[in-house]
Amino acid sequence: MLRFACVAFLMLTCEFAMGQDKVPPVVSYDIACTFQLTFYPDSTSTVSKTEPFLLFINQEQSLFKSQNRYLQDSAISASSDGANRQNLISFLQKHRTDFDFNIVKHGCNAIRTTDRIYHDYFSYAEAEGHLQWALTQDTTTVSGYPAQRATTEFGGRKWEAWFTERVPVSEGPYKFCGLPGLIIRLTDSKKQYDFVLNGLKQSRREIPDTTPLKTVKTDKRTFFRKRQEYRANPVGIAEQSGVVFTSGRSEITQRIQQKIKSDNNPIEFSTH
Repeated sequence: MLRFACVAFLMLTCEFAMGQDKVPPVVSYDIACTFQLTFYPDSTSTVSKTEPFLLFINQEQSLFKSQNRYLQDSAISASSDGANRQNLISFLQKHRTDFDFNIVKHGCNAIRTTDRIYHDYFSYAEAEGHLQWALTQDTTTVSGYPAQRATTEFGGRKWEAWFTERVPVSEGPYKFCGLPGLIIRLTDSKKQYDFVLNGLKQSRREIPDTTPLKTVKTDKRTFFRKRQEYRANPVGIAEQSGVVFTSGRSEITQRIQQKIKSDNNPIEFSTH
């Protein structure tokens, strides 16, 4: 593990924990879905990765985040008194995620994403009407449910969704919604991102709102620009925030740049 990455991780852990001193509000959800994502972080490689995701739904809103992010947030919230800090850090390192975003939908035209750049959290709203679906007559069975196919374009990709009216909620993974049933499979045209439903439970579940208190509200275009600025100069931005490299700066810079170069295939390429 890069020393720079370890420093950033520990700073994030401490700041997040300090920001959760107050008891977070709790939201009740009626449906809990699990999705398995298979994705290719490097578009030039044939090596894929997998990560589980959670989608919680009630009549007013939904919450979508990676399972590891959910476990991290829950552990940080439970350890906000500072006890067992070493155990907490070990737990967080064990449950690392490639996806820090937290997506809350109040209907398909009111979507807010909270995401991280380095150790700062930003929140932005999705534009209304960000999805224009084309329904087809194609049908199949996905995860044991009868499903119908629909297509759309979003974030610089073409997407294919299979939804089921057997679960009559207009929801789905990531920022996808607006169909007459739950989206149970979502795949981009290059098959670089593939979400598949692998579990659904209808039972009440209390989920604490673990959104960091120190979150900067911005717009999506600004968030994407800041993320690109960080990717272009991660070590410089770390130094601006107070990180001091006593030795090995060039080696750390080279390693981080190589890591960023191989992480070239985000789920969204553009803000349109």
